[in-house]
Amino acid sequence: MTDTPQLTVFAITVVGIGLTILAFFIREGVITSNIYKQGVKLYQDKNYSAAEAAFRQVIARHPSNDLARLLLGDTLLQQDRVEDAIATWQELTSRAPKNVDAHLRLGMALLKSNQLEDAIASLETAKNLFQAQRNPQKVQTVTQLLQEIHQQQSPPKLGDLGG
Repeated sequence: MTDTPQLTVFAITVVGIGLTILAFFIREGVITSNIYKQGVKLYQDKNYSAAEAAFRQVIARHPSNDLARLLLGDTLLQQDRVEDAIATWQELTSRAPKNVDAHLRLGMALLKSNQLEDAIASLETAKNLFQAQRNPQKVQTVTQLLQEIHQQQSPPKLGDLGG
């Protein structure tokens, strides 16, 4: 097989384009990672509005980044934006139904906003996911929380009324 100058130029062009695309994706990954790390640092420094902006940038660049979405919800909750946090975690549980941390955080936020039925459902899901992960300590913690919720929901017994 003989090499023609046209074939060589074509091969060099294809390799060049491939390397350019690879460099672009590596650069984007590094930039996104740096923004994410900046968001975590801002969150740790309690600069929640700046952390929110950073996590939103990460999600805009990489929409499937579930951890950034999880931390965005935490950031919103720290700003007392409970409904926004709930919406963020609901979206995450729809996207990633086995994300136990999202179900747990969603359940706690729903509980905070007195949406008891939805909170219980989310916490039950978290408990079941912890069971599937074989994490008995977390199962026990969520089970105790659910028992406390159910006790608070129960009407007082006749003997408890002092009558």
